[in-house]
Amino acid sequence: MDWKRRLREEGFLELDGFRVELSLDNTFMDLDYIPRIIVYDYENGKWHVLRNPIEGGSSFEELWDNAVETLERIVNGEEEPIFGEEEVGKRFIESLKALRD
Repeated sequence: MDWKRRLREEGFLELDGFRVELSLDNTFMDLDYIPRIIVYDYENGKWHVLRNPIEGGSSFEELWDNAVETLERIVNGEEEPIFGEEEVGKRFIESLKALRD
């Protein structure tokens, strides 16, 4: 099963050093949910929210698809991951290389 399908169906991916999960956020009590990609960094024991913009949508499926498309652009090197911690981003990019094969 390819990684995009696995992420959509299972909601998470295990990579070398990281766990990537899909999430929905409505922290601001908006009626609309905001798709998020959250990443657990096993090296530092912290959760990070990928801050790259993810397009909204009119259904949960569309929100998930848009989140996966954002991650796909990062995997393909079309976007840099934005975490606010450069070192985490560099290690994350290295672990994503396994998804290109």
